[in-house]
Amino acid sequence: MWQAVRENPRAVAYALLMHLGLLLLLVFSLDWTPKSIKPGSNKPIQAELVDASKLQAIEEKKLAEQRKVEEDKRKAEEAVKQKAEAERRQQLQQEQARKAEVERKQKAEQDAKKKTEADRKKKADLAAQQQAEEKRKAAAATKQKAEAERKRKAAEAAKKKAAAEKQRKAEQAAKEKAAAEAAAQREAEQALQAQLAEEQAQARAESALSQYIPYIQQKIQRNWLRPAGSPAGLSCLILVKLIPGGEVVDAKVVRSSGDPLFDRSVETAVLKASPLPMPDDATMFKYFREINFNFKPDT
Repeated sequence: MWQAVRENPRAVAYALLMHLGLLLLLVFSLDWTPKSIKPGSNKPIQAELVDASKLQAIEEKKLAEQRKVEEDKRKAEEAVKQKAEAERRQQLQQEQARKAEVERKQKAEQDAKKKTEADRKKKADLAAQQQAEEKRKAAAATKQKAEAERKRKAAEAAKKKAAAEKQRKAEQAAKEKAAAEAAAQREAEQALQAQLAEEQAQARAESALSQYIPYIQQKIQRNWLRPAGSPAGLSCLILVKLIPGGEVVDAKVVRSSGDPLFDRSVETAVLKASPLPMPDDATMFKYFREINFNFKPDT
């Protein structure tokens, strides 16, 4: 309430004056004449008969005056309220304008401060960029120098490596050549030894064949039956295939005697004579795997 009085002093003063005027009007409108009758008095009461319509008119007049007074009071209070509201709005607008002005000034100060800070930061950033660029250039120059030195050392190392690789390859080629020559010599010696061994084995095989062919022929002849009607003095060249142990797997006349019956009888005799006599030396079997000889029973 006191805050409202402080904010709207004029409206409060008008309201007080209005209430004071209404109070005075009520005071002067009342009849203050005493009309008391002392007790025990025998004085007759004078009464005047009043018309009911007049009384009603008086009451209506009083009511009309009272309503008018109340209406005037309401209008006065409404006017006071409207004026107070207008003053409050004006004060509010003034306060808002004052606050807006203060905020504008504060914003202007803040904007100016921000601009100053931005300018300072911009200058600092520019200085930092320039310093960073100088450092970058210095680092790039150092890096370029180091790269050139690295390339020089790498070239020298590559040159030394190439020379060492060349020497290594030459030494390797010499070693490989010497090894190849030694291998070739060994192979030649081995081939010569193998040839000598083969010749020696062949000689032994021929010797063994010459020794065993008569035994083979004798065993075949013991199992041979002359065909009826075959003339004397016939012979044929027969090829015999053997497996280890002297077992015969095949016998075939490769040069006929001219007599088919004679040829077939010889083949049959070879198969019956299996196994044929063989040397005890197993290394000789390869020379006895296939043998051919001339079968001539009449000699």
